[in-house]
Amino acid sequence: MIKIVGLSRIHITLFDLEGKYGRLDGGAGVALKYPRIVVRSGNCFKPEVSLPFDVPKICIEEDFEQHIGLGHTTQYLLSVAKLAAEYNFKRLNSYELAKLVKRGGTSGVGVYAFEYGGFIVDGGHSTKVKRELLPSDFSSAPPPPLIARLNFPWYIYVNVVRGGRRVFGKDEINAFKQAKLEGLDTLARVVLMELIPSVAERDLEGALNAISLIQDLGFKKVEVFLQTDEVKKLMNDMVKAGFPAGLSSFGPAVYTFVSSKREGDELISRFGGFVSEPNNEGAKVFWSTMSS
Repeated sequence: MIKIVGLSRIHITLFDLEGKYGRLDGGAGVALKYPRIVVRSGNCFKPEVSLPFDVPKICIEEDFEQHIGLGHTTQYLLSVAKLAAEYNFKRLNSYELAKLVKRGGTSGVGVYAFEYGGFIVDGGHSTKVKRELLPSDFSSAPPPPLIARLNFPWYIYVNVVRGGRRVFGKDEINAFKQAKLEGLDTLARVVLMELIPSVAERDLEGALNAISLIQDLGFKKVEVFLQTDEVKKLMNDMVKAGFPAGLSSFGPAVYTFVSSKREGDELISRFGGFVSEPNNEGAKVFWSTMSS
């Protein structure tokens, strides 16, 4: 039996959807231990995934919802592709797997989170490779380059708001096509000069200040605008409680970083949600001689 223990991820922001300096997209995010996708070889069903080698039947032991901002599609497809590759004795990394299942066409965060875990920054796509602004579900571009990977030092509080909006499909394409972007230059400075070094130096206050600023800049401002009043209220209430809040991808998952599980439990008691440790190792492969 082969088992793949996967993960989920927070997507903090995209950097540049204009391509003014020859690159599109770019992104930063964090790998989570939970929720996660766990798949194993078995006799449950044959996944509808096109690969250049045999795809065995699989069983899903753990899963989480789609279209909530935690990267389900990429993590599911990479988990299945990794299991199938191992089944065929092929040692393929997440970049190679992502090209096969056509993920990473916008953000590379989920791809490299699967491989390495931790805090991920990708460098976006050259406009020589990706000429049209499209979300990952509709882009055929290969994953962008990984430009930074750090161990993430804090717990992550997450709240998937029940009354939140799930943006995907045509709504997602329209959001990309119609976005009016503001503050991209400021966003670049916040990411490069505050967010990344704050994670490197384990400066929680600096990281949270960057998260707070990011919500009103670039494409993240568009994503927050598209969310429901329930999501925006939670974010505002968390700020009032002393916890700067971010929206993961399009949401409705709202998040913040906390220094201890006790702080996370305080947020859970007030607002619901859950707390996860960061995943600083990436997805895992387990082989067993047990029959499936």
